[in-house]
Amino acid sequence: MFGNLSFIGLLQKGGITVIILGILSVVSITIILERIWAFRKFKAGLAAFFDTLERTFKEGGLTAAAGLCGGIKSPLSQVFLSGYKKRGKKKETIAEAMELAGRAELQKLERFLGVLGTIGSTAPFIGLFGTVLGIIRAFSDMALTQGASPAAVADGIAEALVATAAGLFVAVPAVAAYNYFVRTISKHGLELETCASEFIDPLTAPSEVEEGRGKP
Repeated sequence: MFGNLSFIGLLQKGGITVIILGILSVVSITIILERIWAFRKFKAGLAAFFDTLERTFKEGGLTAAAGLCGGIKSPLSQVFLSGYKKRGKKKETIAEAMELAGRAELQKLERFLGVLGTIGSTAPFIGLFGTVLGIIRAFSDMALTQGASPAAVADGIAEALVATAAGLFVAVPAVAAYNYFVRTISKHGLELETCASEFIDPLTAPSEVEEGRGKP
């Protein structure tokens, strides 16, 4: 029935809802590719900068580490600076400041995920809506042309089901990507927290640490 139809032909058969789903598919793919790049950049930056920051702290102390963080844009640098501003205070105060900064950095990873989740949850319903409209149109045409053959009705219903197939085609990758990104954010959050925790104790008593750096 659709063997000789091209992709554009299927879009025409599906009607306006399939065109809408096609637009949503493009948006979904764009978000997925952009988030993959952002997540890889976050992970690579976190691992590389932690080694640099730890080495700088051991060689020059907190002041040198803070200076390094001020010149490099990294999730860990923002978290460290938040704790550095509270240096000398109670451990709980420093940890809370660093935790809030970490949440802000992780929130950047959540950018556009709401749109991706919305596309994944609504695309099947948009496709179903297009299918219902197509079936209504098919039976309406059958009523207008009395005595239409079952093949004609089947052809109209098959055309309507293109919308449902398109809805699932858009929804499945969007939902899978959304779930993957949410799990990855939790993983990156744990990694960021682990890296930041290495500096909480030195920030609690910075004067003692800095004095220790000056001793032979």
